[in-house]
Amino acid sequence: MSADRDLLEVLTGFMNEDRDTLVPARLSILVYLYFTGSAQFSKLQDKLELTSGNLASHLKKLESMGLIRTTRGFIEVKPVRFIEITSEGVEKVRGQVLRMRELVSKVVEKGE
Repeated sequence: MSADRDLLEVLTGFMNEDRDTLVPARLSILVYLYFTGSAQFSKLQDKLELTSGNLASHLKKLESMGLIRTTRGFIEVKPVRFIEITSEGVEKVRGQVLRMRELVSKVVEKGE
């Protein structure tokens, strides 16, 4: 039972430590940008299947945390919003993935 309690403590600690970025939509945004570096708002919206309002609210939160940067520009004459992951965002994704890997290892070890 102690191993179960330890695993539960690690999991709840992880979740409580980073509630703002472990929201599925925000984590998806960060991971997508981690691999692409940047994206246009419309491309991100299509890939993640979010409404424009939902995506905008998550981007606002991530930007206020310093994890992404948004800029506006034009492609030909059409206004476009660009989203780019910051170095802090990259480090946040790496840290979360390492923590998730630790959790998965503990679950696998428990099952053996």
